[in-house]
Formats: sequence, structure tokens, C-alpha cells
Amino acid sequence: MEKTKAFPEFLVKCLSYFLLPLSMVLWGIKLKNEFIYVLKWWAVFLFIGFLFLPMTFRIFSTFTDKGFMFSKIIGLAISSFIFWLLSYAKLLDITPAHCWSVTVAAGLAVYVVFFGWKKFYRNISGIIDKDTFFWVFTGEGLFLFSLSFWTYLRGFNPKIEGLEKFMDYGFVNSILRSGYVPPKDMWFAGKPINYYYFGQYVTAFLTRLSGLETEISYNVMMATLFAFSMALCFTIVSNMLREHGIEGECPAVAGGLIAAVLVSIGGNLHSFFYGFLAKFTKEGDKYWFPDATRYIGYNPPTDDKTIHEFPVYSFVVSDLHAHVINMIFVLTLIGVLLAVFGKLQRKTLGNQDDKYRLNEIFFPEILLISLFICIFQMSNYWDFPIYLTVTLFVFICAGIRNYGFRKKTTVVTVLRFVAVLLLSLLFALPFNLSFEKIASTVRLARNHSLPHQLLVLWGYQLTFVIVFFIAILYAEQNTAWKRLRGTERLKARNELTFTVRIKNVLEKFSTGDVFAVILCVSAMGLVLIPEIVYVKDIYENGYARANTMFKLTYQAFIMFGLACGYIFIRIRKSIYKEPKLVLAKALTVIMVILPMIYPFYAIPSWYKNLDPQKYEGLDGLAFMKNSNPDDYELVCWLRENVQGQPVVLEANGDSYTYNCRISMATGLPTIQGWYTHEWLWRGDITLIQERISDVKAIYESDDLEMTKELLRKYSVEYIVIGKTEHETFPELNENKLMGLGTVVFERPNAKLIKVEY
Repeated sequence: MEKTKAFPEFLVKCLSYFLLPLSMVLWGIKLKNEFIYVLKWWAVFLFIGFLFLPMTFRIFSTFTDKGFMFSKIIGLAISSFIFWLLSYAKLLDITPAHCWSVTVAAGLAVYVVFFGWKKFYRNISGIIDKDTFFWVFTGEGLFLFSLSFWTYLRGFNPKIEGLEKFMDYGFVNSILRSGYVPPKDMWFAGKPINYYYFGQYVTAFLTRLSGLETEISYNVMMATLFAFSMALCFTIVSNMLREHGIEGECPAVAGGLIAAVLVSIGGNLHSFFYGFLAKFTKEGDKYWFPDATRYIGYNPPTDDKTIHEFPVYSFVVSDLHAHVINMIFVLTLIGVLLAVFGKLQRKTLGNQDDKYRLNEIFFPEILLISLFICIFQMSNYWDFPIYLTVTLFVFICAGIRNYGFRKKTTVVTVLRFVAVLLLSLLFALPFNLSFEKIASTVRLARNHSLPHQLLVLWGYQLTFVIVFFIAILYAEQNTAWKRLRGTERLKARNELTFTVRIKNVLEKFSTGDVFAVILCVSAMGLVLIPEIVYVKDIYENGYARANTMFKLTYQAFIMFGLACGYIFIRIRKSIYKEPKLVLAKALTVIMVILPMIYPFYAIPSWYKNLDPQKYEGLDGLAFMKNSNPDDYELVCWLRENVQGQPVVLEANGDSYTYNCRISMATGLPTIQGWYTHEWLWRGDITLIQERISDVKAIYESDDLEMTKELLRKYSVEYIVIGKTEHETFPELNENKLMGLGTVVFERPNAKLIKVEY
């Protein structure tokens, strides 16, 4: 029996130790010269991880890898945020030397505070042991493999074009051009970016640290987000299982991998019902993978069109958007909350007196939690209230487990929560002072999803939740009274009310179980909220619930995925051994398999069936070089010859078009960019329409004096005349424009005029 158990453990250890070197060899061969980009990026994160390991060693002292995977994101968050503050104060601009200086200085400060110079070697040796080394090596192997794999995928469709890519890439370039924050809006000359740009700021920060060009770093950053999604989910769930008391590497590794795959690669059940099953109909399989994210309101068609995206869709289409970048910070906060939950229980368990000790209310991790809640306000505001609520749930459950259902629980919980809220608002104050809120009012939902639609989107997660809740609320708690006989059995059964069952879970079950309950309850709430209320924005007509459902359910998908990975292993280690458990286990196996149909549609469809002959490389601007070579040469000329951020006028246009391509690729501001985006960010459509009229007048009007006045109004220094301008403005007055200055760049389909006032 011992040998039977030992062999899987031995096999898992061998595979884990071989994954890292195998990744380096395999992807080095596949990516060839481009593997150097991966190595540079990986080296930056390794360096940051080692710098901030003393901090994570204290926070995640009970975690299998001592928080090494989290140390990279925590270090990145602290370093980039400090740098952002210094940039806001106009003390440092975003150069490689400055970025490295702040990162190293912050890391050294961490070593001094947490280790001290005299204890350095003793503390380092205390971190490294056989078990920790295994988990660090496993996590790094998973991270590097995932990073290299998705980098390779991006090489089949690397172009920074389509969907939101122009916007995201433009933000990165504008941040690097601006130097200081708030950065200038490349699509609204004279104004700063009025969007949650901190995620793109972090990308710019990493671009400087790595030394890569932005057209490369964009694609490597997308691969990094996928890799951290895999590695952080793996780490969180494997440690939840350890917190539950499950021993051995196999179950923890399996649960972590299942969670990582469900969150990062898995879809919903839409691809099963409308893709796989369609193969057996007369119409056949004509499945288009984005349909899984545009289902409610589209099938059947209604005036309630919604969005319900999930991570793998984001990774596949590769928009470097706010909610995607923020995933790495969201997962890190979840990991911190798990560590804090366990630490609070161990620290004050059994303390039933009514005295309020300062260290019970305020603990060092509150600062870190507050920092991440602050970052959410700057990178993806919807995550701010979502994870502030999750934090509150953790504090409530920690208080109950420490003090029971007493007044002290309420007081301590409120004080902890208020401390996090106030500190996060304080940290984010500089950003909020220079930012105008986009969302407006909360309204009751007039439309609602059909029951079968919710089951298609959330059916597999709901199955896991039901199985888990039945197990912990009924099956496992019933084992006690079932052993009794007669009146004692009846009495025990009657005393076990629903309220008592919940109380038992919160007070007596493992921290892993309770944390999984927090994730499940939070996720279910996020799915239900758009059925009740929504936040009004510019997408009111026919799309009222779209943005609310999108931002809330995206986080629900992440939480559900983590919980499902835990539940899958948890019920297999349940103390409940009745035959019904066999059915539950079979159901969970099926529900793990079905979501994995989706990537087999999405990845080949977007990435050309992974045909090696169609591999393009990682240059995100190569599409422009191939399809519009004159535009590409103009972009290169502006990058090499123009310093700072002078206004370069080009044709405005609708969102998601090729218009505004020069400002996107250079970070140089133009008068007016994508129509819908700027309307959303500015909130005043009259401002947008005024600028559209002014741009049209500059390009088409015969009035020379009015043209000069408009150029002065927006401080225009360069004017672009290309194919896009001629297509946008059929009556373009080229002779007038040529007389406004000197042609400094000219190709058959592109001219650049330097304005002379």
C-alpha cells in the first residue's frame, strides 16, 4: 500500500523537476532567436522575486513556496506604485535607469526591514529546504512553460490591430513618451488620459526594465499575464488544499493544476452545447468562439445585449486591457487574503476576552491589502468594490473563528475593514484627484437573463458549488448524528438546524473550506447582481447591462475556477464515504472536461491552426509594415526624430478602425481619436463633436486663417497626409496644407508637414 502511494508522489516530483529544464530546451528550439525576449522578461521577474522574497517569506510563511511566486507581483506592484508616485511628483521620468533604481532601492529596503544585514545569511538559509525547493521549482517550471507557450502562440497572430489593441498599445507608448504622470491622452490633445491606465503603466515600467521594444513587449506581456494566471492559480489552490490538511504533493499539485487550467484556459458550457453537440445536427459544426462571450441578448436576439467574457478569451484575442492586466494583482490579493486568513486564526485563536489589542486590529498585511485595493482604483475600478467586499468577507470569517458570534467580532471586523478602505483611498488619492469618474448612477435592471442561458454560462460552476455545499452542510455534518441511536439521534438531528450547520462550517471546518465558501458566495453574488441592478453608462440603448455584467462576471469566473479546483480534490478526500459520493465525483469529472472544449475552438481559430509555415514572429507592428509600409516608415521616422509629445494631426475615426494609427504607434497626441472611446472617457459628446468638426475643417476647409487658428488652438506641430486621411476626408485640401509648413517626410502614400506659424 505504501509503495502504491509512493509511486505517484515520485512521478509528480520527477515531472516537476524536469518541467523547468524541459521548458528551456523545448521553447528555445521552437522560438529560436525570439526566446531571448522570454529569457529577458523572465529574468526581470526572477530578480524582482528575489528582491522581495523577505517580505513574502513573512506573509506566506506557511505556504508551500513561501510566497516566491507572489513575491514577483508584490515586488512589481510596490516598485511600480512608488515610481508612479515619484513620477506624479515630477521627480523621476520613466527611463530604464530610474526604473531600475527604484526597484532595487525598494528591494534593498525590504531586506533591511524584514531580514536585517546581520541576519541575512541565516534567514536565507532558513527559507531554503527540500519541500520549499520542490514547490518553487514546480511553480517556476509552470510559469516558464506557460510564458513560452503563449509567447509562441502570439507569434502566429502578433499584430497589434483590431478590437482594443490600438487603445492599449497607444496608452503604453504615450506613458513612455510622457515620462511623467498623468500621461497625455494620445487621442485627445491637451488632456491627460482619463481612464484606468495603471495596468498599461506597469507594462511600460516592465518594458523599461527589460529593454524590449514596445511592439515586442506588448506580446510578451500578454504571454506573461497568461503565465501568471496559471502559476498563481496553481499556488493559491495547492495551498488551500494544504490548509485543509491534505497531505502529499499529488493532491495539491492536481488541485492547483485543475484550478489553473479552469481559470486560464477553460471556457463555459456554450462551446459544448452550441459547438460540440452541433456536430451531430444537420447544420454541422460552425462554431465561432466569441459567441460564448456574446450569448445573452444574441441567441435569441433581444435589446438586452450583454458581455460575459472570461480569461482565455482575453488571452486569445490579446487585448492588453485593464481587466486582463489587473488579473495578476487580483490573484495576488486573493493569495494574500488566504495567507492572512490562516495567520489571523493561528495568531488569536481561542482569545475570548473582550479586550481590544492593537495587533489584533492592525497587522502589517493591512498595508499590502490596501495597496492592492488602491491599485484596483487605478487599473480596473470595478475590482475595487468587488475585492473590498471579498476582503470584508475574509475579515468577518476570521473574526467569527477567533471570537465567535460576539460583539468583539463586529468591532474588530469593522476597524480592520475601515483601515483598509481609508488607506486604499489615501494611496489612490493622487490618481483620483487627476481623474474624472466615468460611471454614473446605479439603476434597476429592466431586462433579465433566461434561466437556461445562465445554466449554459454557469452550469458547471453551479454543479461544483452544489456538490460542495451539500457535502459540508449536510453529508459530512450528518455523520455525527447517524452514529447515534434512539432519542439521542433524533435530538441531535433536530438541533442541527440550517443556521447551526452554517455556524459549524464557519467555526469548525478548515480555513481552506471557509475560503472556498467565500469565493463561491462572492462569485454567485457577482452573477446575480446584473440581474437586479446595473451601472448606467453611454451604452444604455440595447446594451444597458453589458458593461456591468462583463466586469462583475469576469471576476466571478476567476473565483469559481479557483473554488472548483479546490472542490474537485476536496470531495475526494471527504470524510463522507457514502455511495452518493461516487456520483458527486463523477459529476465533477464531467464538469472539468466540458469547459475544456472551448480552447480547442478558440486557439486554432485565432492562431491559424498553429501551422508552422504561418508563424510570423513577435513584432506587433509588422502588419503595418506589410499592409501600409509608408505609414510604418512614418512611424519609424517620428520615433527616431521627434522628442517629447508634440501634437501630430491625423484623421480621426470610429472606434475599432485603422484611424489614429500614428498616435497609437508613437504615443504622440492627435486632436481627436476613436469616437466612442473618447465619448466614454470624457462623458461629454459635445466636446468630441467639436473636435471632429475642427479636424475636418483643418483638412478640408479653404479658409487659411481659420485653419491656422485651429492649429494654434490645439498646438499642432505636425500634419499627416496619407491614404487614411484621403479616405476619411474626400475633399482634403492638400495644397492648403502643404503651404502651412515644410514637408519633412514624404513617401508615395504618406507626407508629414512640420507646421510653421
